[in-house]
Amino acid sequence: MIHIIITSHGGLAEGLVQSSNMLIGEQGNVECITFAPDMGVEELDELYAAKITGASDENQYLILCDIKGGTPFNVVSRYSFKNDNIAVIYGVNLPILVAALLEAQDEGVTLAGLTESLQQQFNETIGVSEI
Repeated sequence: MIHIIITSHGGLAEGLVQSSNMLIGEQGNVECITFAPDMGVEELDELYAAKITGASDENQYLILCDIKGGTPFNVVSRYSFKNDNIAVIYGVNLPILVAALLEAQDEGVTLAGLTESLQQQFNETIGVSEI
C-alpha cells in the first residue's frame, strides 16, 4: 500500500485534502501534517516519525510538500534519504494530489512508478488561460 502524506506551512495541507474529498471522495490512505507558526523543527519531526512507520516494499510512503527548501521539505526529506520506500515531491497542488490518490489505488502501482508518473504530469497541472 502507498500511504500519502501532504505536508505544508499553515493550513494548505488540510485544504488540499478537503478539496480532494469533494472531487473523488474520502480516501483512507491520505493524511496531512501541518507546520504551524508556533512549532519547532523537533516537534515537526516528531509528527513525521509518528506517521511514517514501518516503511517497506509493502508499506510505502509518498510525501507531497508545499515548497522545496521549506522546513517541512527539509525535515521530511531526511526520511527519504534513509529509505527507498519513502519518496518526497515538492510543489503539491490539487491536480497532483488527486492524480496521486487515484493512481495509488491501482493494484500494481509502485512508489517509483507513481513518482515518475506524477513528475511527468506536473507541467500539465498549471497553465495560463488565453485572454
